[in-house]
Amino acid sequence: MSDNWNFYIDIVDDHLASIVVDLDVTEEINIKKYKWLFSVKITIQNPTEIGNPGEAEDEQIGEWEYDLMERLNQEDIVQVGRITTNGTREFFYYAKKEKHGKIIEQQALAEFDRNGYETEISRIEEEEPWSFYSEFLFPDEYQFQQMSNRELVELLENENDDLEEPRKVEHWIEFKALDNLKAFEQDIQNEGFTTESFEQHRNEDGTYSITISREDGVDYHLIDSVTDTIIGAAQQHNGQYDGWESPVILKKK
Repeated sequence: MSDNWNFYIDIVDDHLASIVVDLDVTEEINIKKYKWLFSVKITIQNPTEIGNPGEAEDEQIGEWEYDLMERLNQEDIVQVGRITTNGTREFFYYAKKEKHGKIIEQQALAEFDRNGYETEISRIEEEEPWSFYSEFLFPDEYQFQQMSNRELVELLENENDDLEEPRKVEHWIEFKALDNLKAFEQDIQNEGFTTESFEQHRNEDGTYSITISREDGVDYHLIDSVTDTIIGAAQQHNGQYDGWESPVILKKK
């Protein structure tokens, strides 16, 4: 288990889902030794309209989750993530031995069931070791960028930025081939973006970079839509999105 946890929003089985994941767990442990995947699913007692627990219940569940995580860590069982969706919260653990499932069951029931929560413990079969973590829990490029977007928007919020106010937002994208960069440039101009600059010579890391801009607001939904568009276009031309920056537009008094 690492200290680098983050979350993103996705759709799971046609329902909005909040997915929390340990991004660096594979760097902290030898995953070859943790071959068994288990889940603990609880039913939220007072879900909101979107299926999440309210603030007080969320805080209480979080305390129990942390206690359970600490106990299981002592047994060489690591939590790698959780999903909250459609009135349930499911926690995921990798263990070294199949018999660790009994320990997870005992500890989870002691933590949740005794507090009145409907609790279901199960083992998840994987086609390949850690495929559930890498293919389902771990964020893709779009979701990684949404995490970064959220952090940048929070910084702008702290500066009293009027997030919905359009302003010139610059974006950076890198390509391994100059032909790919030029093809991307043509496509992205059709989305209303303007080229600020691009390097016709390779960077030190061997890539070519381009800076583009467009007038956009930067609240959470707007900027996610913008970066999704750019990432999609970049991927079509073997490019890698590398982030954005925005001036601060202060709210009017």
